[in-house]
Amino acid sequence: MAIVCVVLGLWGAWDYAVAIPNAITEADRAELIKLVLPALDVELGSEERDAATVALNVAIEEDSGVDVEWGNALFVFGGAVSGNGSVGQQEAINLLEEYLNKYGNVTRPSKYDRPMQWMFILCLPFGFYYLGVYGKMSKRAGVYCLDDDGTLTTPEGSWTSNEIKDIDMGRWISKTAKARETWKARVVVDDHAPIVLDDYIYKDMHLIIGKLAHQFYPEQWTPLAKRVRVEKTEESEETGNGE
Repeated sequence: MAIVCVVLGLWGAWDYAVAIPNAITEADRAELIKLVLPALDVELGSEERDAATVALNVAIEEDSGVDVEWGNALFVFGGAVSGNGSVGQQEAINLLEEYLNKYGNVTRPSKYDRPMQWMFILCLPFGFYYLGVYGKMSKRAGVYCLDDDGTLTTPEGSWTSNEIKDIDMGRWISKTAKARETWKARVVVDDHAPIVLDDYIYKDMHLIIGKLAHQFYPEQWTPLAKRVRVEKTEESEETGNGE
């Protein structure tokens, strides 16, 4: 869950801050090119040329200057449309077609695309939350221990073998209990509520459960917390009694 939330959060942040703004910029450039390119096929002073000149002037004024190559191309396009450029009209047309091939297939993002990314960005704090929980639970898991002398250590405390009175295996791998409960066993100790050992959350908890269950009920449970197989021997038919 931590990995999924962090990946989704970073993906949303990247789209919001980089990918979508870039797509909007490229779509704006494609629209500008599609306006300027046909204008070069009509005479000076036409309505198409005037509209293209106005659009180019606005683009030049709003250009951030980050993309130097595009900034230079805007001046080339402006000169060709006004007829005052140093570059020939055919060269300007070739440059326009080159940029059209580059940006012409860009799909303009929807106005809802950036706001929607907040749904993914908000996954990021949950990712760090799950990482924190995982770290906390990993630390807690390291406390559980059953020593060779029978001493059981848990986050709730520590009990010697003499203080451990029983282990309740009533729900462990039971076919009738709730699925979540079939991963749990409860150790009965002196002066404390039963200690829950949960193999669903804590890896290899079944080894502690199995050792205790085998200690108290060796005929029912193996050291790996599995039920002892009861072999039923079928009596073969006796033929020739008294032989």
